[in-house]
Amino acid sequence: MGKQEISVSGKRLIQLLEEKGPLTQKQLIIESEIPARTARYALKRLIEMGLIIKRNNLADMRSVYYFLVEEN
Repeated sequence: MGKQEISVSGKRLIQLLEEKGPLTQKQLIIESEIPARTARYALKRLIEMGLIIKRNNLADMRSVYYFLVEEN
């Protein structure tokens, strides 16, 4: 099996995180105009690929922020 491909929706989510910085799942869905189910799956795949991470929102522990992984 070859290198994993990033989906079109995954690329759009990465682009948004690059442009706007950390965002919640809800913000990503609204900004990207990607269906919620598709966006959730793309976020899951991007986390599995090690391209993004999620961190708790300290102001509201019910939500999380998604961050791009810093390349060193």
